[in-house]
Amino acid sequence: MGKSIKIAAALMGALLLAACSTPNDFDNGAMIRALNANPAELATPKTVYFATTRCNHRPASAEPGTPRELLAKRCWDVALADQDMIRLGFGMAEDATVYCGTASVAVTPDGASEKAETTVTTPVSAECDADFRQLRRAVLATPCGCAMIFVHGFNTTFAFGLKRTAQLALDLSHEGVPILFSFAAAGRFDDYINDVEAAELSARALHRLLTALARDEAGNKPAIDVIAHSMGVRLALRAIGESEPPDLRYVVLAAPDIDPAYFLRLAEKAAPRARRITVYTAKYDVAMSTSKAAHGGRPRLGEGLNPSAAQNLPRTEIIDATAHATDPYAHSYFAESKLVIDDIRAALRGTPARQRKPLVCEAAAVVACKIPCPEGADCSPTWYARFMRWLFG
Repeated sequence: MGKSIKIAAALMGALLLAACSTPNDFDNGAMIRALNANPAELATPKTVYFATTRCNHRPASAEPGTPRELLAKRCWDVALADQDMIRLGFGMAEDATVYCGTASVAVTPDGASEKAETTVTTPVSAECDADFRQLRRAVLATPCGCAMIFVHGFNTTFAFGLKRTAQLALDLSHEGVPILFSFAAAGRFDDYINDVEAAELSARALHRLLTALARDEAGNKPAIDVIAHSMGVRLALRAIGESEPPDLRYVVLAAPDIDPAYFLRLAEKAAPRARRITVYTAKYDVAMSTSKAAHGGRPRLGEGLNPSAAQNLPRTEIIDATAHATDPYAHSYFAESKLVIDDIRAALRGTPARQRKPLVCEAAAVVACKIPCPEGADCSPTWYARFMRWLFG
């Protein structure tokens, strides 16, 4: 079909979807649900630790032309009056300081009414020195001496990141300390470029966190797992592959918003730093379709990857989750599909893909598998996901 017809279809689709399908700005994750956790686990709020490069105050005044003034303009947008941002105390701009703390998150169970909300308390600050010693002590104090670090993606508020981290920790039955690493994503749908820059600026901070937590100190070496989503995958791979690389346990890359060629370059450095890297993709991921358009039609890893392209990556698995990317944007399946959550849980417990049920894997040197559609289930992509895939190719 001709380009002009596609443009017309895009405009028509935009008009139809503007009122109901466009992601809300400043989504605080109120509708996040726990899919696997039992009621007893949800009865007590989950304590989530965090390290963030977000600014944590609104400067009262700043001299014109100074860095402080530039930060003040970016950190808080008073006109938006976003109460969650004000209450939690972290804004939309990158700061020169890394802030640490904890917050309690009460995650709502699956099947709860739409009025029920996942909630988060006002954060409590914690010491956040260059070696993250207080956070490291908390990790070593767990029976497993381990932690799960979640790195969020584009258009994610601080509140949403805390709630998603808690939900993942509960649904994955992870025994370690759940930690959110939050870069200064603006939480607004039209701020993609801002979020790219914010993620780039925070790579060094994430690298410091990973190396500090994963180091072996007098025989005390925590086991660190990393789950990165969407734009957060670029950030995580850069941080893992930096000089003085961290020694990690398992790394999960979900719906990666990254050019496949760039991924291969970064992954060559990152893969030897973990026991295994597991990549989840989905053909009809709407975020990948729109990101592809924003990048001049170049593909995104989150749409899928030919296994032969990854033949030089050690200890890397590629999992096609297309049949389970049935959320409206086919992008949050890593946290909103029970089967995908089950597979991630098995991966983080050390089970290789070829031994995980119900994965169907290719008989090749490269580990490439699919999560099949259960018999009798409808695993078709939404019409919106199909439309966006057709529109952007």
